Amino acid sequence: MRKRHVLPAVFIVAEAILYYLLLTAGGNAQVVSMFLSVVLCFVFALLHTRKSNALRTAALAFTVCADWCLVVCSLAQQLYGMVFFLGTQTLYALYLYRKGRRKSLALTRIVLIAAIEAVAYFVLGSKMDPLAAVSVAYYAILFVNIIDTFTQAGKDLLFPIGLLLFLLCDTVVGLQVAAGGYLPITEGSWLYRILFPGFNLAWVFYLPSQVLIALSQQRRR
Repeated sequence: MRKRHVLPAVFIVAEAILYYLLLTAGGNAQVVSMFLSVVLCFVFALLHTRKSNALRTAALAFTVCADWCLVVCSLAQQLYGMVFFLGTQTLYALYLYRKGRRKSLALTRIVLIAAIEAVAYFVLGSKMDPLAAVSVAYYAILFVNIIDTFTQAGKDLLFPIGLLLFLLCDTVVGLQVAAGGYLPITEGSWLYRILFPGFNLAWVFYLPSQVLIALSQQRRR
């Protein structure tokens, strides 16, 4: 095995072990596995940071901060976690803009955020709060980032697929939160059973997304 393949192989094996633990363990073991897996993604990306992908490494650092708030701390830190995730996607957007220099997509992000915020306010009404506002802005930026990165991907699909899995994770989380009071998703309904299957459905998508994003750093010279 070539030396440049050793570190990715060790990284993937370590993440696979953590993936198994966070899906099967409970209590503190699950929390530690979750947070450690994200930190490991950041460390791997940091070891492969170049000037061209420094913004992506910074985005992964924001992701670590977000997961500190959402995984390690109490739910009272949920707003701060989403603010960090908004920072994550903003940094990815800046990276993609610097790479592609397409002003049209920068304008699309602004228009889409404004439109989704308006729709969210119309749907949620009095239930619209800072957490919901930050969350829909984050989701809008992530959606446009996925479109942007697939159009720029070429043969390197690790980063765009990683962002797509990120979106799937956040879709699950958003619906789970909505089931808690924003939208009428009743316990016992088919959608509720899908969203709460007895294991952490969001992390089924989330950790693979972070691993792929980290691995894509190695290929981005």
